[in-house]
Amino acid sequence: MYKHQVTDATPLVIRNPATGEVLREVPCGGMSQVDEAVARARVAQPAWGALPFAARAAALRRLARALRDDPGFLDTLIGESGKPSFEAEDMELFYTLELTRYYTGRAGRRALRDDLRHPLIFANKRARVVYHPRGVVGVIGPWNWPLLNNYADCVAPLLCGNAVVLKPSEHTPLTSLRIAELWRTLGLPADVLQVVAGRGEAGEALVERVDMIFFTGSQAVGRRIAGRAGERLIPAVVELGGKSAMIVLADADLPRAAHAAVWSSFAHSGQVCVRTERVLVEEPVAERFVALCADEIAKLRQGAPTLPSRGADGDLDVGAITFAPQITRARDQIADAVARGARVVAGGAARGGPGQFFAPTMLADVTPDMAVMREETFGPVMPVMRVPNAEEALRVANDSPLGLSGSVWSRDVPRARALARGLEAGSVLVNDVLVSYFCVEAPLGGVKGSGLGLRHGPEGLRQFCRLETVIEDHPLLGWLSPLLGRELTFPYKARTQRLLRWFMRWFY
Repeated sequence: MYKHQVTDATPLVIRNPATGEVLREVPCGGMSQVDEAVARARVAQPAWGALPFAARAAALRRLARALRDDPGFLDTLIGESGKPSFEAEDMELFYTLELTRYYTGRAGRRALRDDLRHPLIFANKRARVVYHPRGVVGVIGPWNWPLLNNYADCVAPLLCGNAVVLKPSEHTPLTSLRIAELWRTLGLPADVLQVVAGRGEAGEALVERVDMIFFTGSQAVGRRIAGRAGERLIPAVVELGGKSAMIVLADADLPRAAHAAVWSSFAHSGQVCVRTERVLVEEPVAERFVALCADEIAKLRQGAPTLPSRGADGDLDVGAITFAPQITRARDQIADAVARGARVVAGGAARGGPGQFFAPTMLADVTPDMAVMREETFGPVMPVMRVPNAEEALRVANDSPLGLSGSVWSRDVPRARALARGLEAGSVLVNDVLVSYFCVEAPLGGVKGSGLGLRHGPEGLRQFCRLETVIEDHPLLGWLSPLLGRELTFPYKARTQRLLRWFMRWFY
């Protein structure tokens, strides 16, 4: 068992990262609170799992509509994360509604219904694959997306009939706590969805007690969680970040590529797992690309978000740094890059005044040995590296221990598609960025050090189920079973063996 460094039951003090204002103090849950929540979940789960798919789907759609219509919900989400209202409403909330629509509709129903398969050799039989809930699933969410990577990651396990205990980040628990309140207010089945706000001790306790764990966060913690899940022989989905490369070929639509690079690098102040962390541009167009990006960065509006209740739609592009240590990481990587010969083209420093802000920063003339090209930044820094050709771009892109996402930009789509197939990443976009997260019909996951397991698609749903195969007689050919049973079981017969020997030589 791994041990967290700090055991602390003092209340969680939640601040608005854009203003420094204390929003609320929250009781800190620990091992005993997790024990109680999991025990209640085990009692509640069988009845929830026994409900028809349509009943569970209807409950999750009711909750999604309640989130959409709750007048103070977006204020809570923006207040604790410091992100612009567009990113809270039109990324996090929109994504949650779309994911709920997809999974609670025909796609989810098809993915979870009994799957009949017909063996070729034993044609007298048929196999029925049954999808059972695993029991109690623990979800440990990060601080950067208090809805999208917290409650939204509960939708699939809940739909499969599991009970869920969610532990949000101790820095941004208010959104999850509000969702738990809405669940109770709607009269949805008690204890099927519970939230325990706490520090690392609560997360450790959850890993020890649930039947499956879904974690999004740092590589160090994710590896420990996966290791402990392996010791317990329980399944684990762990998404551990990325160092996504954007490859821009000389024939790309440069204005479009530059606009996309800036959005992908600085959305939510760069605190996005699938964001562009490295830009690799072919030499002939590198200078123009950097100039176009600089023009785009100059247009960005950064500041403290105005809450939706006060009416400020689309008034801001870049918000605050939710987690203050990311400022130090950005500053250190920039200093290392400059010391090794990089140029700061835009930004480069934290912004003064109240709140946690760092100017959107672009570095040019970077090289692969710099920390900003090798370590995940998870902040508003965009390094641009020149490459002589597409082959070298692909080599540099794959020279990373992470492999979550990436993109390839070229007007020659077949060439871009071929290059995309060579990228070692869970998802790759051709002439676009970030939108793979919203294509919920297709699986999304990482390779190498970016994690295990998936989100989205039927694959992302079925992983929360225990599979059982039931073999039974075929309704039309089952009459052959007694005959075959006599021929293929005790006592073994020489004529049967000769017949099977002939069949194996002829058929195979």
